[in-house]
Amino acid sequence: MVTQLDQQVVVLKDRVKKLQSQKDSLIKELDTIEEKFENQDRLYRKYFPIIIDMVAAGDTYFARACNELSGALKKGTSFVKIAYIFEQLKTAMIKEGIGPAPVKKKKGFFASLMKSPTNNFIEDFKQSYHDILNNLRSTLDKKYATRMDNITTRILNAADTGDIGDIRESLFSLVFVYISETNQDREKVNSFVQDIVGKILDIEVKIATSYDQTSSLFSSNSGFETLLSSEMTDLQTTSNVTSSLDDLKIQITERLTSIETALKKKQLKDKAIQAVAEKNRHIFKSGFAKLKQELNEATQYSEKLEEKLNLDQLTGSFNRRAYDKKIEDEMERFLRYGTIFSLLVIDADKFKNINDRYGHAIGDKCLQEIIKRSIPLLRKNDMLARYGGEEFVVVMPETDAAGAKEAAEKIRQTIEKIEFLYKNETVKVTVSVGGTQVQEGDANHLQVFERADIAVYKAKENGRNQVLVH
Repeated sequence: MVTQLDQQVVVLKDRVKKLQSQKDSLIKELDTIEEKFENQDRLYRKYFPIIIDMVAAGDTYFARACNELSGALKKGTSFVKIAYIFEQLKTAMIKEGIGPAPVKKKKGFFASLMKSPTNNFIEDFKQSYHDILNNLRSTLDKKYATRMDNITTRILNAADTGDIGDIRESLFSLVFVYISETNQDREKVNSFVQDIVGKILDIEVKIATSYDQTSSLFSSNSGFETLLSSEMTDLQTTSNVTSSLDDLKIQITERLTSIETALKKKQLKDKAIQAVAEKNRHIFKSGFAKLKQELNEATQYSEKLEEKLNLDQLTGSFNRRAYDKKIEDEMERFLRYGTIFSLLVIDADKFKNINDRYGHAIGDKCLQEIIKRSIPLLRKNDMLARYGGEEFVVVMPETDAAGAKEAAEKIRQTIEKIEFLYKNETVKVTVSVGGTQVQEGDANHLQVFERADIAVYKAKENGRNQVLVH
């Protein structure tokens, strides 16, 4: 006897069969699509590089971008990288004028003379700043994309030199925001900012040069007009010599009149162009002076941030961040060139007792005095940094253990002379110093620090206020 449960099982089995059939059909369809895509991908990667290699000739920006695209396709580079290269190709095509050439009407001699060079300035400006934005896009985070898109729109819509100032200020505003917000290595940020600044200066100098050339062009045109007017006068005089050449006189007179009319039009046009050029020159020079000021401000601002990020706020000495970079640089020099260095670790003795008895204000004063008295005893290329709490480190390039010990002893003797008066009570501070020289077999700077730290610990065990160099 078939129960209700048996019937449900039969129904479920039937559904499973149908679902399995649908699944098999979808998998088969997916396999077909994937196979088709793979075939197309293989086809593109096989033949596109060959076509691109044939097109890419010479040493132009476009040719280099084509070669890069060809190599990326051959290597099976990621979609993101290929998309970026296509953007570079697009920029190159715009910059080098690659594409279907528009049909141009044939212009006469005077029409070519009366052509204004201002448009060339604007196009050069737009293309150059477009390249800088591409550079920024490859470095800045995605959160700046909207700002860069807005600047790109302004560049594309720039119609005259009056738009230069607005675009320049927008670009500098973006750079300032990036300097303020980025958490990247400040040295790399400074290098990047200086590179951008250099490129902007190059652009603006080229535009300034173009304005100077325009002024020379007007002077040259003026000389040409004077010469041509003189020639017209001579022709008129010659045509009046004899009455037997009446027909020739009429033709020459008509042509001279035509030339004279064209020249007058050209003179009026040139005066208008020159007036605009002089106005633009004034605008540009004012903007260029402001640009230099902004460049200096951007560089100084970045340098101040770099300095601020590397300094300890309490003592004014370098901080742990600056120390980490310095010790890594010295370790790299040692591993690569064998250039030795030494490290001192300075620890204030019984500093907790000073804080507990006299307060943190006196404790802070002690730390500040330790730094103040120690820095004059060191060389310019030595680095004194606050490692943490009451502990300081000194990195001494090209110094052996004997030289480090001598410097450490000077510091110790100077610090023990520090005295403060607090409520008629004399407050004294001493330091224990441990040091070591980098040794053959050291693989990283942590090994060097560990030896110096152990030396400090032993100096404290031996009675404090002393120097011990490993």
